Amino acid sequence: MKFFTALCLLVAAPFISQAKLQLPWFFSDNMVLQQQSTPAIWGWTDKKNAVTITTSWNNKKYTAQPDNKGKWKVAIATPKAGGPYEISISDGQIIKIRNILIGEVWICSGQSNMEMPLKGFNNQPINHSNDIVFNSTNDQIRLYNVPRSTQPTPLDTSKNFSWKISNPEDVANFSATGYTFGKFLYDQLKVPIGLINVSYGGTPLSRSWT
Repeated sequence: MKFFTALCLLVAAPFISQAKLQLPWFFSDNMVLQQQSTPAIWGWTDKKNAVTITTSWNNKKYTAQPDNKGKWKVAIATPKAGGPYEISISDGQIIKIRNILIGEVWICSGQSNMEMPLKGFNNQPINHSNDIVFNSTNDQIRLYNVPRSTQPTPLDTSKNFSWKISNPEDVANFSATGYTFGKFLYDQLKVPIGLINVSYGGTPLSRSWT
């Protein structure tokens, strides 16, 4: 199941506590966007003028007009796998998202069998996990662990988190199934891989994606 069309169902009400340009937490440095697609970028502003979005891979400018709640949204076009790139977003104030890769992005969703990290649960180790974690440094694999949250309605952001470049500490705390799948894809495809872990063990209803 691929990326940002599904991710928009993930997470919720904007929190513009201060009058300024804001983005959801998952639009951060080190993120990965799906190659050769049109992922959506969105956020919030207190201004009424259009927001300008510029993508460094083609220097193309997009404009988005905020609605009456200050939310704006635009679809951008991505090239073949590559990077790193930048996205610049401005409503007068400028936000830059740096070190972006373009590649394959996958949602890792489910309950405890997907949530179980490579370091294992208490008294439930994972075979060969030490070797996998030790050899996990790779700037072409990026991880986003969606913080736990139960919500009655779909949201537009997540709790505070940011994309991580694959490294032993963050891989040890990432989904074992998700990471080993992503590493297999990278070994086969040799393109950047983005993994979004949105699993939550023990919940009565698992999230669904379209």
